[in-house]
Amino acid sequence: MKKYIRSRSHGQTLVEFALLLPVFLLFVIVVFDLGRAVYYYSALHNAAREGARYGIIYPDDEPGMRNTAVNYAFGLGLVDADVTYAGLGPPEVIDGFPNPTVKVTVVFCFTPATPLVESFLPNDPFCGGQMLRLTSEAVMRTETLPSP
Repeated sequence: MKKYIRSRSHGQTLVEFALLLPVFLLFVIVVFDLGRAVYYYSALHNAAREGARYGIIYPDDEPGMRNTAVNYAFGLGLVDADVTYAGLGPPEVIDGFPNPTVKVTVVFCFTPATPLVESFLPNDPFCGGQMLRLTSEAVMRTETLPSP
């Protein structure tokens, strides 16, 4: 009759798994947070660009630029206060004609889902807490001259 010697490594594997699982899950959540931040910055940049594109056609319509930027920020929940319009910038002379520029800036406060990352972020007074401020701006030349 054979005697089986019980291996002591079964419990060791379970303990190692229990120790490494939280670290692995934290790493996975950090990767997802980074992906969210990249998506939000991309959507923010798209919103600023679309607001400036609206502004190059209608340079006197500031509410229209704000609304366009807010409407193109998919999934961010922006409000008009997050979009700033700097007014018509100094004109560039192109073929002897002055052509002013339009600058639209969009700001978003990103809150990470990872519990430990938030404690390393600075306390931002604009965002009202420990958040990451994402900012994007677009500057374009106008297609029409502003009305006097």
